[in-house]
Amino acid sequence: MRKAPRLIEQALARAGLEGVRRVATGVDVIGGIAIVRLPGVPLRSKRAFAAAMMEETPNLTGVFEQAGGVEGEFRLRELRHLAGRKETLTTHKENGCVFKVDVARCYFSPRLATERLRVASEVRRGEKVANMFAGVGPFTVEIAKTSGAEVMSCELNAYACDLHVQNDRLNKVDDRVEVVNGDASELPGSGRGRFDRVLMPHPSAADEFLDAALGLVKKGGVIHYYRHLLARDEEEGAAAAREELRGRLPRGARTKVRKVRDVGPRWLEMTAEVRLPR
Repeated sequence: MRKAPRLIEQALARAGLEGVRRVATGVDVIGGIAIVRLPGVPLRSKRAFAAAMMEETPNLTGVFEQAGGVEGEFRLRELRHLAGRKETLTTHKENGCVFKVDVARCYFSPRLATERLRVASEVRRGEKVANMFAGVGPFTVEIAKTSGAEVMSCELNAYACDLHVQNDRLNKVDDRVEVVNGDASELPGSGRGRFDRVLMPHPSAADEFLDAALGLVKKGGVIHYYRHLLARDEEEGAAAAREELRGRLPRGARTKVRKVRDVGPRWLEMTAEVRLPR
């Protein structure tokens, strides 16, 4: 696919919406499906823009509008069909991996591709990794494929778990991945032991599961803690993350905080990598 900004500008021009510049940062392309955000634009113009996107990009099979935020216990988008096929199941390629994703029934963000690759590159063969909020398995698959590590992958959404299992097979990592359909808060004490590394990619609610993560990680292990936080810049976001963790970590834990991405006006996704003392 051509560079997204150029594609979007051409589609806006075709639809007579050149003034709606904010859409340039509001398009996600997942496999053959484009998800757009066009607040305040009449439905007829939205459909014209979607049709123009289809014409500009033959690889697209459908265009949907995201009507609200990512909501509910499964973190789903409310979608409205604008153009192309109504089918929401697609195949997405990322970092040398392939994923079956249902954009209406499972959580998936293509904007985390760089973050997933970065985390996967940190994992070493022989590590045992727990992913507390796995979705269809993008973090898990990339870790297992890149490092050869064993990963226990937990997800509450049963349909996402089914796709996760399929994605493990597609990427030939099913011998190194265990998929658990369940509540991440119930993992400690489940008999699976402790892990060298624990991922918490649920930025809207990770704070509610920190105690569970601490119950899963080994001494000297690492927790990857993700949060959406109100902040003007990375420095303010890092301060907010450290304040949220204050008093909740074992004495001697070391924390490295950094920005992952912008998620809205004055909202940042931050990650805190917490290494526990030995």
